[in-house]
Amino acid sequence: VEIPPLQWAQVFEKQGSDLQYKKIPVPQLPPDAVLVQIKYSGVCRSDLHAWKGDWPTEPKYNLVGGHEGTGVVVARGKNVSQL
Repeated sequence: VEIPPLQWAQVFEKQGSDLQYKKIPVPQLPPDAVLVQIKYSGVCRSDLHAWKGDWPTEPKYNLVGGHEGTGVVVARGKNVSQL
């Protein structure tokens, strides 16, 4: 599978701002990690808290929400021998 340099993402650029659907870089794959092509992801309550600014800690913006997703492993780091 060829990994593109950019991917589409829904991004929180700052608290309460309109969400931006834009291209962002695909992260470099660390040796002990896998890269997952997300197929489906929902909006979680924690995503809404981060966007509204009522989270107990300040999130790091530009934040890509949707940490509860499902997808397919498309690449693995050099130290990954099994899943």
